[in-house]
Amino acid sequence: MSSLERARRLHLEQPLVVAHVDLPAELQLRRQYGEPGALLRDYLPRCRKAGIGVLIGAVFVHPAYLPDMALSMGLEQIAALLAEIEESGGAFRLARTARELDACLEAGKVAVLLSMEGCEPLGRSPSLLRVFYELGVRLLGLTWNHRTAAADGCGEQGGGLTRMGRELVEAAWGLGMALDVSHLNDAGFDGLLALGDGPVLASHSNCRALCPHLRNLTDGQLRRLAARGGVVGVNQTRFLVKEKDAALEDLLAHVLYVEKYAGPGVAGLGLDLARPYMEALPRPHAVWRGWDPREEDLLPDYGALAQLTAA
Repeated sequence: MSSLERARRLHLEQPLVVAHVDLPAELQLRRQYGEPGALLRDYLPRCRKAGIGVLIGAVFVHPAYLPDMALSMGLEQIAALLAEIEESGGAFRLARTARELDACLEAGKVAVLLSMEGCEPLGRSPSLLRVFYELGVRLLGLTWNHRTAAADGCGEQGGGLTRMGRELVEAAWGLGMALDVSHLNDAGFDGLLALGDGPVLASHSNCRALCPHLRNLTDGQLRRLAARGGVVGVNQTRFLVKEKDAALEDLLAHVLYVEKYAGPGVAGLGLDLARPYMEALPRPHAVWRGWDPREEDLLPDYGALAQLTAA
């Protein structure tokens, strides 16, 4: 049996967790432009082929819709996801608890967890976090690349968490949510971890020692996440894998580096594939004009994960 065949069999026996997918945003766009059913039509065969058992779908509101449409867009994305799950005939289920997640996997269903990439839908009202929690959001990222009312993103070299950011972290941990540090700047990372011992992870980040991008994590950050029981979902985005000419072996190097500096079991799969979201957009579209996912995605699709495992 070849290593690729062994990898494919392993994926079917041990379902994969993909820690970052722009799924709610993509589904909202497709339904808005008259293309419902993508979860069942497109994602089910992708998950079955790749052996994916869990998708963590991120609510992400593009800056073009900020600030006025942040709340409505966030809610529309969750509404689209819930509608698609309901229309999937039971193939997908929203998991709100560990027990529900285990039940999904035992029944051979694809579990969907909800995360929030950037707290803009909350505006300046930390109390709204409870509403999104009740809708199923279980992971919270305070920022995307830019500054929010809670913190500075990795594209900002200013301060860390604001007063509202500290309130949100404490509220999220109080609800049992995990905090996602993938888009925080270094000061925000330090500030968040200093607030307490609640759960933290990096859903889609790589190693800064291998690719010096501010979206990636330093050796010290890797170790601190591991000490907290966190995981690091490696990101296949080309410019986060290598400065030029990224290849599969370069992505593998990030997996091995996390294992070396943070310990066995810390490396996971973040992926952050751009192509499905891009294909959901009408052409031309002013919001994303000039963005070509072929320039960002190292992996052509989820099926290529078996090649990574084989390597």
